[in-house]
Amino acid sequence: MSTTATTFEAADDDEFSDAYVAEDSADRRPSWFSTLAIPLLVLVVAVYLQIALAIDARVLGAIPNFALVVLVAFALRFGPAWGAAVGFVAGVLIDIAVQAPLGMSSLVLTPIGWGVGVFSQRRRRVSLAMAVVVLVVAAVTCLAADIVVTTIIQNESIAWSSIAIAGTAGVMFTVLAGIIMLPILRRLMGVPVGGVA
Repeated sequence: MSTTATTFEAADDDEFSDAYVAEDSADRRPSWFSTLAIPLLVLVVAVYLQIALAIDARVLGAIPNFALVVLVAFALRFGPAWGAAVGFVAGVLIDIAVQAPLGMSSLVLTPIGWGVGVFSQRRRRVSLAMAVVVLVVAAVTCLAADIVVTTIIQNESIAWSSIAIAGTAGVMFTVLAGIIMLPILRRLMGVPVGGVA
């Protein structure tokens, strides 16, 4: 039985990569602990860090979107319904924390969670590198949708020069945070890691 650092052989000699593997729908259903406790705890911590950093630690006017990283990891693992649900909860938590109009962030994060979940259902495996690419697309989409929703709901004018700098920096910080957080979140959600099974 030969293995590499990124793959392992299962007991039935099928080879799997270190990826979000799409199994039967019954196997993909999360247990109550991984469904409720882990994502909610990680989401609360992510929102807390996001708000705490927003107060004092902005670099180029931006901070990482930790809630988006958690949302992408969860939607890749459990699909569109759970991705949309986690996106909605993350949005409500963010809106409550920053005292924004309730539902504004949910309006952005819920469709992103659903879209990432649909993407994961259409692919048998999503490697860590592909998860980072999905995070980049989600971060850019989140930025664009947030600009549109904020403009429509709060009727604010857009300062394009500051959005260009802060938006680019925010996407970069979110991707850097995702490179660190995604492997940890994958382990918490039960995604197998390479090595001998």
